[in-house]
Amino acid sequence: MKHSETPEKTKEAIFDELREDFADWMTTNRDLVWRPAIELTREDNEFAARALVPGIEAKEVEILVAPGLLLIKGETHRGEPGHRKLLRSVEFPRPVNPDKVHAEIRNGILCVRAEIAEASKPNILVLKAA
Repeated sequence: MKHSETPEKTKEAIFDELREDFADWMTTNRDLVWRPAIELTREDNEFAARALVPGIEAKEVEILVAPGLLLIKGETHRGEPGHRKLLRSVEFPRPVNPDKVHAEIRNGILCVRAEIAEASKPNILVLKAA
């Protein structure tokens, strides 16, 4: 499974990719895009997104993560009959750390785990009058 080479993938860049894929989809005469259902749960200090992807191999999937968004994309059996694009996105309820993401496919289930980002602590400046 490919992990984005650019760790600072912005939400806007992910939306740009979605727009390009949507434009491709709009110009075809058959449904080439597969959007599997995703279950998003919170487990301790991370979010777990699970999707049923039977017959998909890890090398066919790319996971892109921005602090507030997960994008799963890929292509199923390129060049074969029944070839389709895999495309699904989900927004996280809270920001995650894109550098702390783990993804695997096991028994036809894709599981992406993303650590919830720590809330930034406010800097408090105390001034004492002289």
